[in-house]
Amino acid sequence: MLKVDSISKTFRSLRNVVRALTGVSLEVKPGEIVALLGRNGSGKTTTIRTVCGLVIPDEGSVSINGLRFGQPNYMAQLGALIDTNRVLFPRLSPFENLVYTCAVRGMRRPKARERAKYLLDLLGLWEKRNAPAQTLSKGMVSKMAFAVAIAHDPPFVLLDEPTLGLDIDAAEVLEAQILGMAKAGKGILLTTHQLEVAERLCTRVAILSGGRIVVDKAKEELLEMFDLQSYRVTFKEPVGLPELPFQHTLDESGRVLEVILDYPEQLYELMRRLHPRPLRSIEKREVELAEIFRSYTARKESHSA
Repeated sequence: MLKVDSISKTFRSLRNVVRALTGVSLEVKPGEIVALLGRNGSGKTTTIRTVCGLVIPDEGSVSINGLRFGQPNYMAQLGALIDTNRVLFPRLSPFENLVYTCAVRGMRRPKARERAKYLLDLLGLWEKRNAPAQTLSKGMVSKMAFAVAIAHDPPFVLLDEPTLGLDIDAAEVLEAQILGMAKAGKGILLTTHQLEVAERLCTRVAILSGGRIVVDKAKEELLEMFDLQSYRVTFKEPVGLPELPFQHTLDESGRVLEVILDYPEQLYELMRRLHPRPLRSIEKREVELAEIFRSYTARKESHSA
């Protein structure tokens, strides 16, 4: 499906030289939803634009189903939702927008009309089929952007912040469709700052930091690995902490310490450093993807400092 192979990219201007990507490799297989996560400036946008052919890498290559950008039918393999504000003709109706998009992608008019009706039904927009696109609500525009991205039924779909700014109902509709596409065998690369969305949808997680992939693992493997190393320590009274070489936070009361260890055996070292502070309890706890993301990016930033 998607294969990003050791791509690097440097942007140069009269004043600056910015190394955006260094040896980034990533794969998305049929039926996978891979969450590509990263802070602002991590290289995520450059990676997305490279997959779409908007940025040409200095080194490495990108292919979808064995086809590289520039080869015939590369774009037919790809559906991309990048900017929801620029995908619709405002004076055309949703139906007209989709028929036009399908026609541009090579469908004959009868099939284009059939596909447009199917997508509008699927996303609950049929009643708005004849309204000018400029009169649609933000949620409807986001649904339409999604419909335009998948209008030609591509095998691989790139979704950049697909549910950002949507209400709960609209977000649930899109999430259900994303899961349905993966179940049907499509490969999906998802980028989002809403880590709870990534946790609900993705099967794998890749984290970019400093223009490099710092982790690429199955979501369940990540959660299980960190769950074994995540602890909540409760004190009998407010405490001050010694220097701790672990990812940790102490709540405002000074009584509850949350800590993530690199491996379970470090628990003994943690207890040694906390002695003789009065402990009430210590327990393993469930960890969320957001905490894993913060842990990996914090490590990378501390190593770069």
